[in-house]
Amino acid sequence: MISASDSFFDLFCWRMAGFWLKWLFRRTGPMKRFHHKFTLPAILTLLVLAIAGLLIGYFNYEKQTTLPPNSNSSAIGVELNQSQDYVDLHKLQANGVSFVYLKATQGRSYFDDDFLSYRDQILGTQLAYGVIVTYSNESTSNQHYRYFLKKVGRNTGTLPILIRPASSSTSSKYLRSIGRFAGMLKQLGKPVMVEENYKYHGYFPQGTLFMKTGNKAANKLKYSFWQYTTDGRVKNVSSLDQGVTMVTYNGTVQQYKQKYGQLTQ
Repeated sequence: MISASDSFFDLFCWRMAGFWLKWLFRRTGPMKRFHHKFTLPAILTLLVLAIAGLLIGYFNYEKQTTLPPNSNSSAIGVELNQSQDYVDLHKLQANGVSFVYLKATQGRSYFDDDFLSYRDQILGTQLAYGVIVTYSNESTSNQHYRYFLKKVGRNTGTLPILIRPASSSTSSKYLRSIGRFAGMLKQLGKPVMVEENYKYHGYFPQGTLFMKTGNKAANKLKYSFWQYTTDGRVKNVSSLDQGVTMVTYNGTVQQYKQKYGQLTQ
């Protein structure tokens, strides 16, 4: 996915190149006006250097951490799971990431291989963290709950527990089942968030939070977090140079600090 900020930078580069070409042409005029044998080579050299500078700037920009498009984000985070190469969380912290979401369980039988090691490693950092439960339509709410308690327990971090539907179905039966599971988690005294359209909030217990997905900015009154890309990158972390799912807190810096801790940016 190419973010809005990427497109803006591409346009900026081309406009700058065009500006230099027009400037040089106005200064020199048509080819017949070159009276010195070194004039044209010098101009071409300057043009090549200008374009090279723009390209270097562009590629350096491409290595930067992906930020939300058209947004002044307060805190950004990434999702981690066993499908990625193992990530040093201290490197994340050193490069502007404030929190992580760890994939934990799905249904009544799947448990992410890297969950426990990441959770242990977080203790030595300033990162906030939360856990992801992928909700299968092939298991009941009770089965999800029992397996989650068995494998994860109550140590779920300071961020809301995120429930992610495994199915794109928005049937009443499926949403009610997820809602029952959300209610069970809330009884543990944990904040719960669902990755779902807010228009379905009536299926979930009062106080359930929502996460928006997609590159369009999230409504701050309806969504607490925003998953703004699934193809992001984190600067200076080789295993997270592409294809990273990235999330931002959909509120102010002060609100984030009050609820979840300090930013690392």
